[in-house]
Amino acid sequence: MIRWELYKLLRQRRTFLGLGAMALVPILFVAAVEITRRGPDAGEAPFAAQLLENGLVVPLITLAFATFVLLPLVVAFVAGDTIAGEVSAGTLKTLLSRSIGRTRLFFSKAAAVALYCLAAPAVLAAVGLAAGYLASGFEPLAGPGGSPISVGRGVALVWGGAALVAVPLMALAAVAVFFSVTTHNSLGSGVGAVVLVLLLRLASGLGLAGPLEPYLLTSQFEAWLNLARDPIAWEPIVRSLWVSLLWGAAFLAAAWAVFVRRDVLS
Repeated sequence: MIRWELYKLLRQRRTFLGLGAMALVPILFVAAVEITRRGPDAGEAPFAAQLLENGLVVPLITLAFATFVLLPLVVAFVAGDTIAGEVSAGTLKTLLSRSIGRTRLFFSKAAAVALYCLAAPAVLAAVGLAAGYLASGFEPLAGPGGSPISVGRGVALVWGGAALVAVPLMALAAVAVFFSVTTHNSLGSGVGAVVLVLLLRLASGLGLAGPLEPYLLTSQFEAWLNLARDPIAWEPIVRSLWVSLLWGAAFLAAAWAVFVRRDVLS
């Protein structure tokens, strides 16, 4: 069933639009840097001061910026279509008429979305590495505090960052799935998840979260930067994993509870 759900996911236009956007962002970023010979100011992005001389910085900067809106936006609109898309197409009732069970169907769809959450930052990382290498080549990085980061560790940092970003993305996808189940509206589900991200970003930026700041879902998207420290700061990384797990499990459980009990009229 997971293979079938992946097959359906790969036949949807929004799936390839999202992955295409992930591939296009590093290319456009490198093109803009090459044309203007300017990048983000130091302090605005990780390793920004080394951008013009080291292509290894490209995937790190694009990953950092994409976590603010672009990656959540792409994942939210794909996840928001999981159940609502079947309802709007009139196929959900047909699926449920087979002897597969609602729970099995629900978690098959959730697994397919989780794999998409892994694929989106992976495409961003892969294209970013390729674009950066072609533009400037790879050199060792100067990490936080001036500690050197070898090229091999820098590449591992890119892939480790993409993997860690995928975890809060899965939690956000669970939010969109919950809206998809409860509203049966694909667009509204994606918008609802994105609005939640923006509200949490706003609360964080205005200092309204207070002691809850480390436990906001949006705060977990920056945890991967601790991989660049020497030694690696594991505490915020571990916190990011279990906080994202709590967010995701709560919304996924709520979505499942609604899905297995709700009448299907289409």
